[in-house]
Amino acid sequence: MSFRFGYLTPKQRKYWGLRRSGLTQAEISREMYVTRQTVNKTFNAIDSGVSRALLEAAQVNRVEISRVDPKRGFLFGRSPSLGMDVLVTFSDRNGILTWYRGEGGCSECSWLRSCKQKLLIEAEDRGIALPEDAEDMSPSKLSEILFTKIMEE
Repeated sequence: MSFRFGYLTPKQRKYWGLRRSGLTQAEISREMYVTRQTVNKTFNAIDSGVSRALLEAAQVNRVEISRVDPKRGFLFGRSPSLGMDVLVTFSDRNGILTWYRGEGGCSECSWLRSCKQKLLIEAEDRGIALPEDAEDMSPSKLSEILFTKIMEE
């Protein structure tokens, strides 16, 4: 099982994406040619899988949990050893990711492009509007926008 996506089947990931795009259970049942009861059962399984993924990521990263929202795919907490807030996200395209709040040495990091791309995808998937110069921002600034917007919702 893949840690990144293994908590949901491909079909569940499809339902996840439809719900994240704002469709109702009735609309999803029509699109997927299933009953609303099937959609509801699938959502219960999805929420359980996403919760497990978020909680396991928090455990692996030794995060003290403050808030978990499996429907929106995030967990917020704090790393006592690093003294930083932590945001764990789950999305269809990125899978499970862990973000630490704070200024990092992004310009010297070999993960710079990867982090930036994943943050841009995360914002797009969540419908978070970014400033026009987002492509030029450091990952730490992009992650701060992500932290703020997700916690405001």
